[in-house]
Amino acid sequence: MTNALRFSAFCAALVVAIPVGAQTRTREVSVAAGVSQFDASGTGTAPLAAVRAAAPLVGRWMLGEISLSYASLDEQFSTTNTRVGVGEAQLQAQLPATRVRPYIGLGGGWLHYFNNSAGRSATTPTVSGSAGLRVPISSSVLVRGELRLRSWKTGGNSSGFHNNAAEFTAGLGYAF
Repeated sequence: MTNALRFSAFCAALVVAIPVGAQTRTREVSVAAGVSQFDASGTGTAPLAAVRAAAPLVGRWMLGEISLSYASLDEQFSTTNTRVGVGEAQLQAQLPATRVRPYIGLGGGWLHYFNNSAGRSATTPTVSGSAGLRVPISSSVLVRGELRLRSWKTGGNSSGFHNNAAEFTAGLGYAF
């Protein structure tokens, strides 16, 4: 490895490790929008919006997050768009010491069908896993991108989680 290449790698590592103001702030509120690729009563892609709040549980590396999201699923076997809302909590582990903070999360909550045209129960449990990035762009503003994989139960007395979605979102957050 040449000296120029070593020096470039050292400078890149130093820049990534330099803290910015939003890293020293411990709580966050964010809004996000994106798409949900779902497999429920049919498959498709639907618009998705979410509001999320996160706070540290252990240091700056373990966060607790609560999230409310809404999607309008255009299911193949439904006469109208199926509108769903999700309320959930996640435990997220993030790398706190870099300018770009990757994280992974695991959580669960409840998915609610606002219109029940397919005969499902109105509210059902959901589990989710996430992987994402938080990127501070100023002392209190951050950009966030995430992939959240979700599974939820079908209605009635069925056992198991038979519906699923991959939710791709991007948004802005406020750190305080």
